[in-house]
Amino acid sequence: MSSHVEAKFDFEAQDESQLSFKQGDIIQVISRLSSGWWDGICNGKRGWFPSNYVQDVDVSQRQSMPMGQRSDIAYDVNNPEELEDGELASGRRHASISSRRSGDSASRLPPQWGKRTTYDGQVYYFNTVTDETCWDIDEINPETGELMTSSGRSSIPPERPPSATGTNPPSGNPDYRSTTARILESDLTWNLLLQEITHSVHLLNQSAELKRKELYVQQSTTIVEIIRLMLYASGTVNHDIQQYPNYRILKQQNKSIMHALNLLVFATKTASQVWPPPDAAIRMQQAANDVLGAVRQFIGSAQDVDIKLDKSLIDIRPEEKRENQEENTQASSELLAQLEQCSQEIYASTKQLVATLRQPEFQTSYLITQTRSIVTDVGKFLSVVDEIQCDDMNAEVTRDFKVNRIALCNNISGLVMAAQNAVHPIRPNNVNEQVILGAGLVEKGVKDFMLSVKYLLQEKEADEQERYQRMFNEYNRRPSAVSEHINQQYYMDPQMRNRGRRALSLSAINSNLNDIPENGDKCASAQEDNRERSYSQRNLSNGMTSPSHSLEQQLAEFNINDQPGDGRYNERKTSTSSKNKLKQLLGDVPTDSIVPMQDINTKPWYLNYDYGQKDIVFNMEGKVKGATFPALIERLTIHDSPDSGFTQTFLLTYRSFASSMEVIDALIKRFCIKPPPQLTNPQDLKIWNEKKAMPIRLRVCNVLKSWIETYSLDLQGNSDDAKALEMIRSFFSTKTNSEHANLANTILKVLEKRDTGKGKKLLLNFSKEAPPPILPKNLNYIKFLDIDPLEIARQLTIMESKTYSLIQPIECLNKAWSDKDNSPAVNVKAMIEFSNKTTGWVATAILKESDIKRRCNVLKHFILVADKCYTLNNFNTVMSILAGFNSSPIHRLKRTWELLSNKMTQTFENLEKVINPQKNYAQYRENLHSVNPPCVPFLGVYLTDLTFIEDGNTNVLKKNNQLINFSKQTKTAEVIREIQQYQNQPYNLNPVKEIADFILRSINEVVDETTLYNMSLILEPREREDEVIARKLQESGFL
Repeated sequence: MSSHVEAKFDFEAQDESQLSFKQGDIIQVISRLSSGWWDGICNGKRGWFPSNYVQDVDVSQRQSMPMGQRSDIAYDVNNPEELEDGELASGRRHASISSRRSGDSASRLPPQWGKRTTYDGQVYYFNTVTDETCWDIDEINPETGELMTSSGRSSIPPERPPSATGTNPPSGNPDYRSTTARILESDLTWNLLLQEITHSVHLLNQSAELKRKELYVQQSTTIVEIIRLMLYASGTVNHDIQQYPNYRILKQQNKSIMHALNLLVFATKTASQVWPPPDAAIRMQQAANDVLGAVRQFIGSAQDVDIKLDKSLIDIRPEEKRENQEENTQASSELLAQLEQCSQEIYASTKQLVATLRQPEFQTSYLITQTRSIVTDVGKFLSVVDEIQCDDMNAEVTRDFKVNRIALCNNISGLVMAAQNAVHPIRPNNVNEQVILGAGLVEKGVKDFMLSVKYLLQEKEADEQERYQRMFNEYNRRPSAVSEHINQQYYMDPQMRNRGRRALSLSAINSNLNDIPENGDKCASAQEDNRERSYSQRNLSNGMTSPSHSLEQQLAEFNINDQPGDGRYNERKTSTSSKNKLKQLLGDVPTDSIVPMQDINTKPWYLNYDYGQKDIVFNMEGKVKGATFPALIERLTIHDSPDSGFTQTFLLTYRSFASSMEVIDALIKRFCIKPPPQLTNPQDLKIWNEKKAMPIRLRVCNVLKSWIETYSLDLQGNSDDAKALEMIRSFFSTKTNSEHANLANTILKVLEKRDTGKGKKLLLNFSKEAPPPILPKNLNYIKFLDIDPLEIARQLTIMESKTYSLIQPIECLNKAWSDKDNSPAVNVKAMIEFSNKTTGWVATAILKESDIKRRCNVLKHFILVADKCYTLNNFNTVMSILAGFNSSPIHRLKRTWELLSNKMTQTFENLEKVINPQKNYAQYRENLHSVNPPCVPFLGVYLTDLTFIEDGNTNVLKKNNQLINFSKQTKTAEVIREIQQYQNQPYNLNPVKEIADFILRSINEVVDETTLYNMSLILEPREREDEVIARKLQESGFL
């Protein structure tokens, strides 16, 4: 029975659950009740209608209808010839609509509207904010920019009340595994399968009506999964179909199902785009209903010949393998739904922060908590964005995406810096406005980035869709699928076979059916040939699969989200282009793209990696994204392709997820690696020893040597490292055999050098002598203004540089500097304390002078000190002094600032420009990267970056909480490496004890902020505007 019917008479709906139509309209039938009421879709609406008002319409009749009479019919899934190059029938519209589109329509578009063209040249318009689409520019209100849905031409069918079926709208994102598990637990019958497929199609149709794009892919996948179970259980996937008298009909109907599924995949991908064509959801519904029609015909034919369903024929994969094959990527609609949720959380947090700051009194601790919440929300937002794979996209397309991402990171860092200033002991005068401005910039950055993500996803989808259409055209034109190619692509290393793809079953089934001979007498010979080919191929190499098993494997690996997901796949830089994905989806693999068997599986099985596929995940660049701890240890000591960058990152950051004892214990176990029990061949054992065991032991020793010399801690009281060192000594002294004596002696010598203090040390080799210090006249009674600004800058630089050079990697992990008790970040906290005291010293020294001229001289002296610090590349002290100038007690001293000369004012303004916090200190970062050591960077920028990385990234991957988030460690290591870059070159300066002691005494005499502000009010009381004018007139002699 046809899935489409034609209206014989007009019918007006009596209530909201019924469907109205006119004579000649084409209606898609969803379900048919024995009462005579049918459920269907017509003109984008869905509802119940009386079956005596309609008549069946034949496929051939529909194909011959004029275009204007079949506006509701997208395409016919049973007619491959309808798919032509450049014009998929589903993309066609009425000529009357097309003719209304003018060439200059884009210039008349209201704000937030854009113009796109479908693959077959049809123009439509989209709203970048609401994501609405329409065919005609006249559907857009030119004044408000809103879509005039009252015209009845809305982009997506409007929501309607539940129909009489009583089925509730989809309320979640169902996992196809739960559906298939439920089917397998039940008694498998044809009626059950038809019921489940019908229900799944119904859910997809409801999602389309409710505009739930994020559910399209998952629900379409469920349909495909159930059909897979049906085809397996029926035994019609392989050549056994030939035993049935009507196997030609079954074969044709099986092909029809495959073709309908292909078109459903195509339509689902189109409908789930960011800005799909206006009728994309309806086309998807039509494709799903045609799948259902094809399934019904197949089930009817199967029941006619009494085909029994057998669960034992179903490919039930182990859970571990199933998990390994799950996708790491999501549909664009799902990503956008997550991003929308994250962005709403960010907007709510920023609004709450602004509301708090506008209150007369607020607690600074609450301010920090809210800021941290915003950072966490932005981190979640960016982690979702990281799922987008755009490496193969045009640079021009990704430019805005990357720029807006950087801008958002800069904005969130600026907010963190403003919040830190707000809780500083000496707060800037306009700190609240800075935080509010920072929150506003974060919100704007999220909106801009969200829009660029939409454009990126749309362009990515459009490129893939164009390739998909070409491949569909090739697929439908070819006489038959090339099964040998499909099978041959699976003769490969088992590590490469399970790629996380499930996108090959449609072509597999088609190719298998095409192999069935038309003459039943040839069945036996065909089966015999297949068995012989299977046997010969199976014995070619270890771990290879036969063509028949390959076919079933392809059937078990279909997924609409056909993206590479396995780490090894990414690591080996296998092509991930959409073109290759499409060829695999459609089974059309050209001969020149097939890798010869002997080139693929050249590595013996015993030289493979020990970790499982689910134990490690790689990014698109082949770098480790996440892994279990044992897998990280294996990568650290890998036998075939060592990565020095990975090793350094691990050793810099491992203390954030493991102790030194755990790492050393794992390395020692790795050193003691044993051959697999099944490896008994002496020649193979020799190869394993030479190519795997020995390289691993060498890597272990190299890692241990680096750890002992560079990464083990000298901090007093670090018992963890002390125990780890003793474990190394004990193992290599007593538990290694003579075969490894050289390696053991090397490690023991390194330990001895460390114990005797003869390890690696920084050698000072200055080509010039240090400049002579500039001493004041009386070293016994030093006054601040008597010391040359350059010498003050030198002594401050010596102090800061000494502390900075002592910072260890462990101090940068897990925000250790924020822990009050037992924090390992002793040097970071010391620098923070010294900077705060320097800021307080600046304010205290200026306010101690009651005479305005002397006060101005002190201010001028500190400006000169800051300028000399800048000349010495001591940016940390420059920031401390400028913070003192910008504090409320000093910033408000307008009369004092007015006495500065123009030259001194210009010097101060220049310093503020180069250390400007705007755009996440972009100008300062650029200057920093252009200077040569020695240098003392502004530590606050690094701490802000580390805070953002820590709060914005989870410790484990969100999709598998067993995998350590190594991407987070990589980002942290990049910051640590930059910190270390400026630790290795000391300053060639002479310390002057008397001046240094004077500075230390001064910074320890800091007065609290409240007292400083009161002193500032006493020195320069608040003045009304008229009082300011009168004072200036008096000072100028007019009064």
